[in-house]
Amino acid sequence: MGTVSARSLSGRLAGLGLVALASILFFAQWHYGFNWSDEGLLWYGSQRTAHGEVPLRDFFSYDPGRYYWSALIFTVFGKDGLFEQIVANDLFGVLGLLACYVAMSRAGLSWAWRAAILFLLAVMLGFPRHKIYEQSLSLFAAVGITSLLSSRTNAKNWLIFGVLTGLAAFVGRNSGLYFAIAAFLASILLKPANGATPRVRLLGCFFAGILIGYSPMLFMMAFVKGFSASFFQSLAVPNPQIPLPIPFPWHRNAVGLHGMDLLQVWAVSLLCLIVPLTYGYLIVKWWTSKPCYDGAYKMACGASIAGLPYLHHAFSRADFFHIAEAIFPFALAIGSFAAYVWSLNKRRLALAIFLISAALILAAWLPRQPFVSFARATAKNPASFEPIEISGRKFEVPAFQAQVMRVVKTEFQKCACGDGNFLSAPHYPGFYAYLNTRAPFWEVYYLFARDSKFQARHIDALIQNHTSLILLNPSASVDGLDRLRIGDTYPQLVSYIQNHFSRLNAPTLPDDFELYVLPDKCPEN
Repeated sequence: MGTVSARSLSGRLAGLGLVALASILFFAQWHYGFNWSDEGLLWYGSQRTAHGEVPLRDFFSYDPGRYYWSALIFTVFGKDGLFEQIVANDLFGVLGLLACYVAMSRAGLSWAWRAAILFLLAVMLGFPRHKIYEQSLSLFAAVGITSLLSSRTNAKNWLIFGVLTGLAAFVGRNSGLYFAIAAFLASILLKPANGATPRVRLLGCFFAGILIGYSPMLFMMAFVKGFSASFFQSLAVPNPQIPLPIPFPWHRNAVGLHGMDLLQVWAVSLLCLIVPLTYGYLIVKWWTSKPCYDGAYKMACGASIAGLPYLHHAFSRADFFHIAEAIFPFALAIGSFAAYVWSLNKRRLALAIFLISAALILAAWLPRQPFVSFARATAKNPASFEPIEISGRKFEVPAFQAQVMRVVKTEFQKCACGDGNFLSAPHYPGFYAYLNTRAPFWEVYYLFARDSKFQARHIDALIQNHTSLILLNPSASVDGLDRLRIGDTYPQLVSYIQNHFSRLNAPTLPDDFELYVLPDKCPEN
């Protein structure tokens, strides 16, 4: 008994060590780059939540879960900087890796297969780092669906997966919906034995679990003043995303793949074809065969069922950001399937399946890793990146970005700005977090057209907050579309700024950016 316990403890410690080693692959890159739009939005929302504001109600945001998670980590560290935000993100990613490791162990995958799959997942977690919540949730979905397939009709597991679904929706409503779709698909694919728990009862347990997991959101709607109205208003807003063509191999030059080299374009294009085909093959094979597969195949099928709904997110706007965010279960599915093929003594085939898939994943993801992007850019031009201090820590960011940040911070301090005194537009919410200040208005993105009434409210907020410093980039837009420049989407707001503020002479500011000051509140020299 003692020997068995010692081996068990040794195995668990080795597993934790493997997960920790894999986590270093993405965490070690923390000081390279700062995406001041989407990553900045996450950091700003987390910062404001830590200051006591309420997501959705007090500022534009996604669902509240990720911000409260980050605020908790901020509390532990006693700081709310970008480094602490990255730590919060990566800790959530570590939870996803731990869940995968435990599931793979229970499925009977060998140490070598577990290590290889964790390595791929760790590389994938390196980009985009602010979307690690959706990435990790998709892994939880894969693990949960595998558990449902393995237990077949265990009502407790359906209740637990329902709780996970509710929690996923608290972090991101899309993920909650994808969890639910995967659960319904799993219920159809189950082939219970005679006398097993009826599907209706299993789904009842699942819905009960959703209510438990979603209870934090229900609590906020019931007891946080004004939150319920803001939440339902956010549901009524149509999806503003501009679709991009899915970059299948015959569309490898699609606009969604701009900025990539040819190898990466091919890798992403092939993955867009291989991933859905793999999911479909594994699911159909499960459906048309007797449920007698070993744990590795159940893991592969569970990951495929969980990954299938996430393809909607990957392909609804098929740039690499969304693709990279949504096809995580594929690594788990193809790795587990290769392990299953290996167990059939078809070792060459197993290695071919895994190595080809791994090569495509690495070719797609490695160029976008923060450190790799930094190394490639500085190899061509050593001056392309510059160090800059963000919340007391040094980060390497593109030189033009560092210059804008320095100029804005200098003027912010000259104007003695406080909360609400600074506006950044059209899509740079990271400046608010960088300056540790509150935006003057609920909106922090200016990507799509707003009506006159909404713009009038925004102008009134500038007046009420005595906003005295404004950073504007009139040429910025979505996908380079002229109709989505801020002068076309917010014409009243831009007109107000130009008529009531003075443009600051800032020769060190890049040409695309403009600084405006309120003459009687902020010095122009």
